[in-house]
Amino acid sequence: MIYEILSEACIQTDVKVKRWRDAVYICGEMLLEHKKITPAYIDSMIDTAKQMGASMMLLPEIAFFHGVSGSKVKQTCLSLITFEKPVIFEEFHGIEIKAAVAFGAINRTSYMELLANLAALLQNETFATLLRKHGTKSELLEIIKFY
Repeated sequence: MIYEILSEACIQTDVKVKRWRDAVYICGEMLLEHKKITPAYIDSMIDTAKQMGASMMLLPEIAFFHGVSGSKVKQTCLSLITFEKPVIFEEFHGIEIKAAVAFGAINRTSYMELLANLAALLQNETFATLLRKHGTKSELLEIIKFY
């Protein structure tokens, strides 16, 4: 399921980011460009991150951005970025992140299904290491194709 949703066009590696909001915008812009979300969904992801704080971390050093499912999401979708240098989330007790995943779901069922599949992918130690240590897009996709 992940492989069908996370296209090569929605993955960027070694992205220069100064603030966590920049990471949200970059993830969101990839989804917006491919008409998977509306512009309002990016704002929803930022609002959710503000509300949830450090619980937006799926794994150490990997952030998870999402907004409220519904009309702002046109199609269940994912985007992924890795950072050139770690980003400090000062608002979230100085947590350092090295990668971020953003996703949108059209409803609660697709949200839960996608979350379960994403959790399975992130349990792959090789994949998680590539996210943290500057894996290339092709290295990431080589693993994603099995999920």
